[in-house]
Amino acid sequence: MIPYDVILGTLYLSQTGLGVLGNSILLSFFIFTSCNLRPTDQIISQLILASFIFLLSRGIPLTISAFGVKNFLDDTSCKIDFDLQRVSLGLSLCSTCLLSGFQAIVISPVSSPWEEVKARAPNYIIPSCLFCWLFNLLIEVGTAIGITGPHSHNTNFTVTVDVIICTWKDPRSNFTLLLTFRDVAFLGLMVCTSGYKVILLQKHHQQVQHLHRDSCCPRVSPEIRVTVSILLLLSTFVSFYLVNGIFTLFCNYLPHSRSWMV
Repeated sequence: MIPYDVILGTLYLSQTGLGVLGNSILLSFFIFTSCNLRPTDQIISQLILASFIFLLSRGIPLTISAFGVKNFLDDTSCKIDFDLQRVSLGLSLCSTCLLSGFQAIVISPVSSPWEEVKARAPNYIIPSCLFCWLFNLLIEVGTAIGITGPHSHNTNFTVTVDVIICTWKDPRSNFTLLLTFRDVAFLGLMVCTSGYKVILLQKHHQQVQHLHRDSCCPRVSPEIRVTVSILLLLSTFVSFYLVNGIFTLFCNYLPHSRSWMV
């Protein structure tokens, strides 16, 4: 029979390889078409970069550990690796929220309160992306401080979490509450902006409904198709994020969580 660690390592390697390949293709496409990038493409490029960093910082150490190499990261390496994971995860959430908010401003009607912001919105994208980087780097400093190498299991802290490769000291600190507030706030903004876009699309659909009714080739209206896409993307993102949060809680607070759960 194939050893359990080999199966787990192969799964880690396959997921990481496919993710890196897909994101590399997307990133290369945006690089080669950089002269014709739309404002939203700049946000998507940042989202791809965040996914790329997370895949490498998370997948490679897990794969190495699953194949039997232990204690290959010291304290400094653990801090850097874990910080990259956390920053890229927060950056992906921040970028997705930024993309949803920018789309909501762009499709808002002329008479809306966003009229003045709408004209200047493309100029705010790069500063907003830089703010996402700076914000997540600063907010994750506290978690990086509490990360030590795998040899530091015997500490004076009452609560430690074994994250397979490293050890997280006192994960129930105030920094964790701050991170939870960040995630809830960005998810809430994403839900609000997506709901705002759906409302605008439905209003526009009602205004032009007679045009679709008089068409000789009746078909699903563009507003309905976009609404379905928005709701599908939102529900998929939120569902996967909640599932990830549930598994993270299990791994952080169960003293003997198995590596397959991670």
